[in-house]
Amino acid sequence: MTANLYQGTLKVLALTCSLFLLTNAHAAKKDLEQEITIKSQRQSADLKNKIASYLDNVSIRQGSISITADIVKVFSRIDKKSGEKNDTYLAKGNPATFEQRLEDGSLISLQADEITYTPNAHMIKISGNALVKQAGSEVSGDIITYNTLSEKLEAQGSDNQSVTTILQPTILKKQKETHEMSKAEQPANKVIEQEADIKGNGSGN
Repeated sequence: MTANLYQGTLKVLALTCSLFLLTNAHAAKKDLEQEITIKSQRQSADLKNKIASYLDNVSIRQGSISITADIVKVFSRIDKKSGEKNDTYLAKGNPATFEQRLEDGSLISLQADEITYTPNAHMIKISGNALVKQAGSEVSGDIITYNTLSEKLEAQGSDNQSVTTILQPTILKKQKETHEMSKAEQPANKVIEQEADIKGNGSGN
């Protein structure tokens, strides 16, 4: 089996497992509408090339999104067609981490030696000792990409490293049941509120 075919097989296998891993988890899409707070020991900027550098104990927060690293560089560019500003975050650490709270309340965590995050494209690429954790399950490999909008994940191993997936079915089942119960309770709560409003209006006549 050639190296390319081997890696392709690993990607398909990891993708299949990862889709199960992330079932019923919907990203908090409102995070990108929140303000960004960046903290670090040192900061510098290359205004000509539009590169901002943050060094030592870097912490970035936007809504439920959290990034920690030893160094983060932010590359900014303006889209000529739309005029919108597009940023790319390059974080390095031992490890660098990315976390986001999903709509079902669970937390997805990515960590690696290097993280490339492009918010406008909803893409995260982590490389070097890459690891993704969610609902007690894990996927590890050399390179992992994750789409925060579609919540699809792909993992790839190196020539001498396979992709490893560890699933926790019990935790996933409990999480699914909790999410379904929460959805089922919402209509009932609305009916109770409506009945209360009707009674309240009737007593006032």
